[in-house]
Amino acid sequence: MSKPEPRFFVPERPIRIVSTGAYLPPRVVTNADLVSMGATITADEMERMCGVRERRYVESDQATSDLAIAACQHALGGRDRSVIDRLVLATVSPDHMTPAAACTVQHALSLGHTPAHDLTASCAGFIYALDLAARCVATGDRQALACAADVRSRFVNLYDRSTVALFGDGATAALVGTGAPNFLGTALLAEGSGARAVYVPAGGSRMPASAETVRDSAHCIVMADGPQVYLTAVDGMIAIGEALLERLGLSLSDITMIVPHQPNRRILERMARLMRFPLERMWINVERTGNVSGASCGIALDEALRSGKLAPDSLILMIAGGAGYTAGAAVVRVDRELLDTATAL
Repeated sequence: MSKPEPRFFVPERPIRIVSTGAYLPPRVVTNADLVSMGATITADEMERMCGVRERRYVESDQATSDLAIAACQHALGGRDRSVIDRLVLATVSPDHMTPAAACTVQHALSLGHTPAHDLTASCAGFIYALDLAARCVATGDRQALACAADVRSRFVNLYDRSTVALFGDGATAALVGTGAPNFLGTALLAEGSGARAVYVPAGGSRMPASAETVRDSAHCIVMADGPQVYLTAVDGMIAIGEALLERLGLSLSDITMIVPHQPNRRILERMARLMRFPLERMWINVERTGNVSGASCGIALDEALRSGKLAPDSLILMIAGGAGYTAGAAVVRVDRELLDTATAL
């Protein structure tokens, strides 16, 4: 990406992340498992290329909404659901082309007539959803539930060496409301010239499903120029993170932990080097989750809050970049209540 010109949201009204949640399906798929399933790359090559050793896959009877429901239930615990005024679900793999998967989630959570809708922002999905939820609360909603969920395993081509090892399935959620502020702001942008850098060619209105598209694996993820995607992801996530910190009057030296999207470990290692940020203060779980697309940043946030490695007043920088190209950043100041809620749920 060129020098970013993001759209910032720095709320004037006190906004807080009330709670977080995550869900990973129980089925563990190792690199060796992928080889046994037909992948044409060895398990060692997979780990060497992207740093992923295993990921989670859904079972045959699970879909994206099932993961989203579980993550939302985790985030909500026994909280009063009658004050939730919006549900937004970020996904690139909805249960169906229509209706929105969020409607299925809303019904399962017994949210009455609460507005529910999907959004699509690829791997920046959770931050886009968080930004929208915070804006809704800032303009009058009592609470908003931001969720991101993806089932990428259904779109992986086992014979594509560049993508077969990367992706996993999972979901995350955050409840956003008012109160003692811990949500400092977000930055979002998109660079549409990269719309076909990583995409699924068939299944939409441009290339409807047919016998030929199924035969040609055109419903699977395509990444034609991996090295360029790699460099764009690194540069884009660094740039939008730094832009948001500057807008908030902060610097990297103020940040306790970076919680990034988890595209692959090599990207995260390069990011840490270029940012001169200690790798041990960057939350990395990609080696055991794979790239869970829009959900990965939120899953990492939930894990970090439960890890015992953060103290009150810690500053977290979340950064994500994905297909489209989309990018997002958010800054959260951890407080005791958020930490206690995370470990209690």
